Amino acid sequence: MVLPTINKTLRFSSLGGDLEILEKEVLPLPANEILVNVHAASINPCDIQLWRSGLVAVVAGDKGMGKDFSGTVVGVGSEVKGWVEGDDIFGLLFHIFGQSTFSEYINVNPSTDPVAKKPGCLTHEEAASIPLVALTAYACLEWLPPASSFQRKVVIRGASGGTGTWLVQLAKTVYQCQVTAICSSKNAEFVKSLGADQVIDYTTQDISQALFSNKSPNEKYDLIVDCVGCTDLLSSYEQLLHTRGAYITIVGDKTNVRTLGGPITYLWNPVQVLRYLKGYIWGPRYACVSFVTKSSYIEAVVRLAERGEVKAVVQEVIQGLFDEREGWMEAARKMEEGRVRGKVVLAVS
Repeated sequence: MVLPTINKTLRFSSLGGDLEILEKEVLPLPANEILVNVHAASINPCDIQLWRSGLVAVVAGDKGMGKDFSGTVVGVGSEVKGWVEGDDIFGLLFHIFGQSTFSEYINVNPSTDPVAKKPGCLTHEEAASIPLVALTAYACLEWLPPASSFQRKVVIRGASGGTGTWLVQLAKTVYQCQVTAICSSKNAEFVKSLGADQVIDYTTQDISQALFSNKSPNEKYDLIVDCVGCTDLLSSYEQLLHTRGAYITIVGDKTNVRTLGGPITYLWNPVQVLRYLKGYIWGPRYACVSFVTKSSYIEAVVRLAERGEVKAVVQEVIQGLFDEREGWMEAARKMEEGRVRGKVVLAVS
């Protein structure tokens, strides 16, 4: 296969500035990398937050957007094993200042980037919607206490969102947990279809009171995962969880959807550090987490999808990434306003 010489990509050079179509030369393929023709890439909140972040803007030069991808291998480095031209591949390319997946072609190092071969049961659009949110869900579920003779109980706040949908499915299918989902009433049946045992409607119920009411006096929850942020449950999680349990947030205490979430919030919210230390010593544990970069988890999702035990939730597919640049902007606005339930995927090629 003749390798391409020019790569078309969307890049930006200023804080929240317009993305521009740039054409860059395709450099010789390193021995330990593969070249992938991207067919689909999805948008995540962190993409929008990084785009608007001064942390990224201070770095000189152009910067890209997009972390998830699905595509086809078109070139294989001389030292790469297990991949051949024509393989379909999907995964995560988390290079904050380097290349991004809103591109025709990307270089992937299969020994360090979490990737897997795309199964035939998933379209490229479905596969591109999975990596970051599934890897984040696994990172949260790693905080479950060890299994015992009792079924573990998990609470998921923001259960109908990108990460939440995978938390519900993996908690139920992989970890055999009892799942309580927190979402609006309009998404209740949807999260139940993913495996949730109970649903709390945050628009009509007090979340803490509902969680206390849904268990017997002697019962405690094993894991609470917050995919939304804010501080609503911080006054009650220690009473809801047993001492070996954990309160995990992927957002932190931040309230502005435009600012970066995740572990970086420890820097400007010292109280989160105090919660972590207190939980580490006395329990229940507290942590603000990000995704894990394990290809084994992506491969596990493939096996689950092939058996029909999980499904990818794609809310919208935007066609013509390089022709209709306003489409992804509208998706970004929806995401910031909380109007995105599943994932928004861009068709690249």
